[in-house]
Amino acid sequence: MRLVIVGGVAAGTKAASRARRLDPEMEVTVYQEEPEPSISECGLPYFLSGVVDGRENLIARTPEKFAQQDIEVLVRHRVERIDASGKKLSVLDLETGKAFEDTYDRLVIATGARAVLPPIPGADLEGVFEIRFLTDADRIKSYIEEYAPRNAAIVGGGYIGLEIAENLCRLGMEVFLIEGQDRVALAYGPEVSEKVEAELGAHGVGVYTGEKVDEFTGEERVRGVKFGGTELAADLVVVGVGIKPNVELAAEAGIELGSTGAILVDKHMKTSAPDVWAAGDCVQTTNLTDGSPAWVPLGDTANQMGRVAGTNAATGEETLEFPGTLGTGIFKVFDLGVGKTGLSEEAAMDAGFEVVSASLSAYDRAAYYPGAQKVFLKLIADRATGRLLGAEATGSSADKLIDICATALWGRLSYPDLVNIDLAYSPPYGPALSPVIQTATILSGKFDRAREGIRASE
Repeated sequence: MRLVIVGGVAAGTKAASRARRLDPEMEVTVYQEEPEPSISECGLPYFLSGVVDGRENLIARTPEKFAQQDIEVLVRHRVERIDASGKKLSVLDLETGKAFEDTYDRLVIATGARAVLPPIPGADLEGVFEIRFLTDADRIKSYIEEYAPRNAAIVGGGYIGLEIAENLCRLGMEVFLIEGQDRVALAYGPEVSEKVEAELGAHGVGVYTGEKVDEFTGEERVRGVKFGGTELAADLVVVGVGIKPNVELAAEAGIELGSTGAILVDKHMKTSAPDVWAAGDCVQTTNLTDGSPAWVPLGDTANQMGRVAGTNAATGEETLEFPGTLGTGIFKVFDLGVGKTGLSEEAAMDAGFEVVSASLSAYDRAAYYPGAQKVFLKLIADRATGRLLGAEATGSSADKLIDICATALWGRLSYPDLVNIDLAYSPPYGPALSPVIQTATILSGKFDRAREGIRASE
């Protein structure tokens, strides 16, 4: 039995390791276009600044390590065609230029996602980068070492752009950020966006929202960015306006795509093609909050999908299910932690819910305890049932608050459950009543007023 996996990083390598564990006799081969099969992409911004010292610390496993598990990993090999009916692959060795054909009994597609570089004049200038892989970070670091840029522009106000902005500031650069929409961190509500923009401003990052980049200027190397009738000096540009799933290989093989544009799979990560599974950032899944199709390109989600795909590809049976995702995530911008789970207020309304929300600023520990800091928490609930739909948090303990709320969402808890939830308390770790309990209590008051015929204000 021969299992071939197209793509590595999180989902592909997890699928390979899981399959090997379940079937020691199965042939397992991984084709990976990048030179490193298993890296931590989330650590790339911190590698740029030296917070993570040494690229080897971002490489989870090398081909040699996989070989010790009897997993063949062929890096710098690109699968260019899948013949799903004949169970054949056309492969190109990117180092030698040699093309060859391979066969499989079972296949896992883990082609991931790629960065989007908009068609902006001057985008081909030296010094304009996108960042997705370790090789991208290598190129940026080499450019910084060679040219010592003083002014950096970030295009895009999502979490990648925000993390890059922080880490370029750590290198002593003057940094400004351009976002085409009217605020940064669009996956969150406006309260969180305001806090993120304030944090950027406090550390000297210029923020320009509602602006479209017209041109990157320069001759051979980038020297500036034009937008809104203004040109600002920039001798380094990082474009982080988003990513999209790599699905061309699957689509050309006749594998069905979902409404999000990612590969359609069932709960067992099975595609529409026989003996073909898919996992990771190239795959559509289900939003567990409202049941809608979702594309959620996150490293932890890719790992979980890879485990399911690898298990079922090894057994050939419907052994494991991937239930879907809440889209739980967190990032840091300077000293501010920012996290979310479930639906934002806007997304909940778009999904057809009538929403009641409540927010609170509170201390992350007993107010009298040294080092106490303010945190912000917002809870979003369904007016009809009281069920929690989403949560957003900022501050030092944003991770803790969001993890509590993610668990509540997973268990389909409602606001009365959170009012009475039993959480740990000690002055060094939190106030007597957790911000989760306090915010749920505010939410409870809104529901009480609505029942009494007084419309709860949102």
